[in-house]
Amino acid sequence: MAMLIEGMLSGQANASDFSRAGDSVVCSLISTTIVSAAIRLWVELGCAPERWLHQVSDPFIARALDAMHASPGDAWTVKRLAQVATMSRSAFAERFTALVGQTPASYLTEVRIETSKMLLIRDGLSIAETAHRLGYESEAGFRRAFRRQTGSAPALWRGQQRSLVIPAV
Repeated sequence: MAMLIEGMLSGQANASDFSRAGDSVVCSLISTTIVSAAIRLWVELGCAPERWLHQVSDPFIARALDAMHASPGDAWTVKRLAQVATMSRSAFAERFTALVGQTPASYLTEVRIETSKMLLIRDGLSIAETAHRLGYESEAGFRRAFRRQTGSAPALWRGQQRSLVIPAV
């Protein structure tokens, strides 16, 4: 078991490392448990963005939500999201708004802005590159959307976030 866990932690475990029946299942369950505990703590500490994991019991709407989160920079339209959800455009828009509490377009903007925060801070991308990756036609359009969602310009927001980081001594 120790070798199984060491392989899992090093990221170098492969199918040939699992010598006993069920080792791969055990490894998978251990990984799932660790990730679940980390996510729970992240949420409990208030680090998760509001509604970051929007659960919807409707499988059709859930497909559209998953698609937006998986590829927020795609050129999503209500028509295209309705196709992903295998619904008519009008039925999709109505059901999405009823279940999620906002229109598909406003939800997509929220997803894009939350994603942009990670790109700006964690990945260190420029504002122009972030705008491009998230499907904005112009940097100015991205800046306006960011300001509407967060209350500040992307550069100002990034500077504020960086100032919150305590330098190592």
